[in-house]
Amino acid sequence: MELQEIIRLLNAEPLVAPEPGHPSSVHDVCAADLLSDILATKKRDFVILTGLVTPQVIRVAEATDALGVVIVRGKTPPEATLEAARKSRIPVWRCSMQLFESCVALAPLIEEKRTKEGVAPT
Repeated sequence: MELQEIIRLLNAEPLVAPEPGHPSSVHDVCAADLLSDILATKKRDFVILTGLVTPQVIRVAEATDALGVVIVRGKTPPEATLEAARKSRIPVWRCSMQLFESCVALAPLIEEKRTKEGVAPT
């Protein structure tokens, strides 16, 4: 699935836009409000969906090689978070949906991708 398709489905606005050449192919998403849950994921080429707005979420995105962060619930991160994202080249978006609503919005896209890959539904 494509990063822009995820952003479109979530109606997300860019806070830190991806740089030219940023990977656009997304394999999965990781939705969590606990950084330890994100750190524990074994997913690759994924986007983080979270309500967390502290600079630590950018550090976790960097540590897990996440392709970007979508901040849910319409929250506005502090400038320190956006500066950390710019420095780390981690794109950040904001959407007004709740975390669960975001997952529901993306579920058909994820299931379609898994079906094409022959992966059983989870």
